[in-house]
Amino acid sequence: MAETPPRCLLIARQGPEDREDRIQDHLLELAELARSCGFEVQTRRILKRAQIATRTFYGSGQLQALADEAARQGVRHLICDDELSGSQVNAIVKLTNLICLDRTGLILSIFEQRAQSREAKAQVELARLEYELPRLKGAWTHLERQGGGVGLRGGPGETQIEVDRRMIRTRISQLKRELTHLEQVRETQRQGRPQGLPRVALVGYTNAGKTTLLKALTGEGEPRDLLFATLDTTTRKAWLGQDFDPETGAGDPEPKHCLVADTVGFIRKLPHQLVAAFRSTLGEVRTADALLVVADAAHPDLEEHLRVVGATLREIGCAPEDGNAQPRLLVLNQVDRLHRPQKLDLKKRHPGAVQACALQGAGIAEIRSWLRELIPGPPQPRELEAWELPDPAYS
Repeated sequence: MAETPPRCLLIARQGPEDREDRIQDHLLELAELARSCGFEVQTRRILKRAQIATRTFYGSGQLQALADEAARQGVRHLICDDELSGSQVNAIVKLTNLICLDRTGLILSIFEQRAQSREAKAQVELARLEYELPRLKGAWTHLERQGGGVGLRGGPGETQIEVDRRMIRTRISQLKRELTHLEQVRETQRQGRPQGLPRVALVGYTNAGKTTLLKALTGEGEPRDLLFATLDTTTRKAWLGQDFDPETGAGDPEPKHCLVADTVGFIRKLPHQLVAAFRSTLGEVRTADALLVVADAAHPDLEEHLRVVGATLREIGCAPEDGNAQPRLLVLNQVDRLHRPQKLDLKKRHPGAVQACALQGAGIAEIRSWLRELIPGPPQPRELEAWELPDPAYS
């Protein structure tokens, strides 16, 4: 008999300057994250509040009403779109008697489920421990705390927190050493690849179709309609065709190839712990000769997704304004879901992009042609688009 997925209730705070439609979009994305983690989404709620409550983040009255609603619906989990402190999570649990997860905790849980390789498991464990370390305070409040006064010793609660902190710090040090070793192994693998083959990295918002594009270019890959389906970097050889005119004999008759790497997807509010932990994996992006930035052209939040991608690329050291930055091509995937006027509007907003449908093979020839022109020679200067420039909202 199949096990019933746990039910959850999703909430997000709307401040005075937040647009309601934007918060609704964020809740829809949170619902996709929850489903990817194995939850059944029961209800989504926007909690309007001018100020953030120091103790519970949301209003205590709002949370009590949610607890009553959850009890009626048989819901045991509360998932918040906002990032909460450990004390705020504990206060919400006490007030509502619900299991509480913030957005960062939910994403970490998804990564824990998806991790398969030794490196991915170590990276996710490191991110989880660094997330939990500052949240230990309040985790042992059911035990006696340290008392004041001369000659008094610390109670078992204070002792247990210190033991846990020491164990976590020790494990963090072990994981960092292990990941440093694995990064050296990865660098050795890079150096052992065939010389003269350009390396191209696929980057973009999660579930935009990067793995589908990898399969279209290389014939390999297992696309899945799933958030964060790819955690481990997969590198495959792609055939790019020839730059040869048989009538004039101009060009090179030798076919050209490149190595294409599929990387972990980005997302809004991607936890800094994960960005830091996956830095060695994302080294494939920093050291690539070119980037293919893949975006879901049919997504209503396309422009925001592109800004998130631009901000994340800058965070890992890929600044487009740098003179040594890699050339990058924007691939607007899934245009088969758009009507002609929408495609024309996209062309106006992103004139240098390739409109593609990796599943059907549309636009692949244009991508191959762009890659062939990179071999050899430095990238041609181009005007940066708005999503590539620093944005205070994402920096």
